Amino acid sequence: MKINVIGGGAIGLLAAAKLGRFHDVRLLTRTREQSDEITVKGLHLGDEVITVEALPAADWQDLGQPHVWIVCVKQYDLQAIWEKLKLHANAAVVFLQNGMNHTDFLQEEEDFDYPLIVGSVEHGALRINSHTVEHTGEAAIRLADLSDLYAEVLVNRLHKPDFPILFEKNWHMMLGTKLIANAVINPLTAIYRVKNGELLEHPAFERIAKVLCNEAADALGLEEEQQWANVRRIINATKANLSSMHRDIQAGRQTEIESISGYVRDHAKQAVPYTDFVYYSILGLTKQQERTYL
Repeated sequence: MKINVIGGGAIGLLAAAKLGRFHDVRLLTRTREQSDEITVKGLHLGDEVITVEALPAADWQDLGQPHVWIVCVKQYDLQAIWEKLKLHANAAVVFLQNGMNHTDFLQEEEDFDYPLIVGSVEHGALRINSHTVEHTGEAAIRLADLSDLYAEVLVNRLHKPDFPILFEKNWHMMLGTKLIANAVINPLTAIYRVKNGELLEHPAFERIAKVLCNEAADALGLEEEQQWANVRRIINATKANLSSMHRDIQAGRQTEIESISGYVRDHAKQAVPYTDFVYYSILGLTKQQERTYL
């Protein structure tokens, strides 16, 4: 298949490298420097070097038409990308983002005749440099239809045993389950500056995590105890990891708090005081770190 991947972050590099072993992959990066590095040196994943065509965002028109687009940018960059992409996509578009804000505006779209697919990435990935990605946790990517019925067909064409891509029937359950875990783990580890596993090692942290989980599950209409069991499973599976929001705060980068805790707040049917607390705490920490890095 011809696949266009948009985004040169950790997930974009991982997807381009893994899929580039078996498909014709083109990668769109934010900067020309990154695309030039990838063109010259290839994509490095462990001991593998995978050759993919890389282009900077300024050369968008040179990407050409693929069989599928895979969008791996952060939520806060997505709407601007989508405004460009939707005019000429003419093929299925897969969205691999944290949070669920994109599902709101995508469902309002009417003037397109190609499938929209949302995904949940369970892999761990860390971008080492512009052309190197470390696969820190092997799991799966799950895909579900947001419009039309094409996700299962795509899964059958992309799935490989060492890079599982799985079909899910219910996009809301799939993304909601991932969002609830993110709404608990990401802000708490960033605020308390701890690894994921410490959220269950200290009773005070665990109590707060449980209430956050319940608030998010209620906002999304999902069963609380089932979601708490899943959150605990993820914390235990990633106990030695630093969450992405923790790393973003440390590096003075923008976080995805709006698309995670912000989404819970926007869809809550009653007060969510613990979610409000972590939401505003992350906003405050972000401003504090911005001043540090000025």
